[in-house]
Amino acid sequence: MAEIAGLTLITPSSVAATGAGSSASVSASGKVTFTTAVTLTVNGAFTASYDNYLIVTRMVQTVSQPTFGSLYLQVTTSGTAATSGYTSQRLRATSTTVQGSRFSSAAAQIGEIYGGLQNGLHVYFYGPYLSQPTALRSISASAKDTATIADYAATHSTSTSYDGFRLTDDGVGRAFTGTLTIYGLSQ
Repeated sequence: MAEIAGLTLITPSSVAATGAGSSASVSASGKVTFTTAVTLTVNGAFTASYDNYLIVTRMVQTVSQPTFGSLYLQVTTSGTAATSGYTSQRLRATSTTVQGSRFSSAAAQIGEIYGGLQNGLHVYFYGPYLSQPTALRSISASAKDTATIADYAATHSTSTSYDGFRLTDDGVGRAFTGTLTIYGLSQ
């Protein structure tokens, strides 16, 4: 994939997926591919080279699973996830309905995945490698009800340096398949 002005493609040091029959790999060009993952851990994505990052992903939930799931993110250090200190705010629009919600949990809610439907996601990370609280914003788009959009803001309150992240569903074990790329944002 070619460089985009202001964005530098990042190749993570490793990836790992869990779930029955799951797999994950990272190509020499930095593209992460995952299949039937219940969790996906991406290591070595954040360094001192950049303060802010963009993660772009496209995925589909395994069709045989329940039809709706929330997608969550945890920041990690050497593959170990931080499991507390997250607060998320969501604004969701589908058809003519708009709704908002706020919650605190063991992970940041960053998107929605629907059985058999393509879902796209942009996650902007603000300072994950810096030893300070981390913020993120994500925009989730789905083919549910022809078009659904969800806009999320989240914070992680711990002042720790993180080098990666983990994606997972809402604890039900829904599997997802797709690709993602990571970019460092020029300063």
